[in-house]
Amino acid sequence: MQDILKVADVSKTFKSGSRELNVLSDINFEITEGEIVAIVGPSGSGKTTLLGLCAGLDSPTSGDIHIYDQKISSLDENQKAAVRNEYVGFIFQNFQLISTLTALENVMVPLELQGRGKEARQRSEHLLERVGLGDRMTHYPSQLSGGEQQRVSLARAFSNTPKLLFADEPTGNLDGDTGANVEQLLFDLNKEQGTTLVIVTHDLELAQKAGRIIKLKSGKIVSDLKNQ
Repeated sequence: MQDILKVADVSKTFKSGSRELNVLSDINFEITEGEIVAIVGPSGSGKTTLLGLCAGLDSPTSGDIHIYDQKISSLDENQKAAVRNEYVGFIFQNFQLISTLTALENVMVPLELQGRGKEARQRSEHLLERVGLGDRMTHYPSQLSGGEQQRVSLARAFSNTPKLLFADEPTGNLDGDTGANVEQLLFDLNKEQGTTLVIVTHDLELAQKAGRIIKLKSGKIVSDLKNQ
């Protein structure tokens, strides 16, 4: 199987006045097509920062990140956006839906950005039905519960058939039963589409369902183990 994501000697430093905060130091790993990987660690260990770097939402202070043969760490913002649009889906803890768009319109956005306007509505309707929101398509985010918003987010993330999906605490803002439902949908859709999945989570039960767990502590990888 081909490597879809390669992180080589990546460090990230933030400056605050005259102080420098080293959030990540010398991070190295590869993820191959079809893997499900959980990134875990205590708060402040650099998990979300790492996910943002891997998705091209930010740039490392040093080191390289490749998605397939694209060295995204050296691309400009427009080029990064093009790579994300072609390969990447993202699920956020706080949903990140566009408040002025309906559920259906939110799911259609990635397809329209890809120039797939003709199939956008049909595919988006199918995905919303798949996540149990067939009767909520014309509702705005403010009219939906947290669990419903995250299911819209799931449908949106899978709408452009991403090769690589990043999920940042996908059940972090949901109660137990709702979170379990969203979690099951995430794994079901991932299996149906054959997506490579990278999950940042505090939930060790969720992490155990991944095929591999990368553990961060104080900005460094302290273990990288396959689940039995």
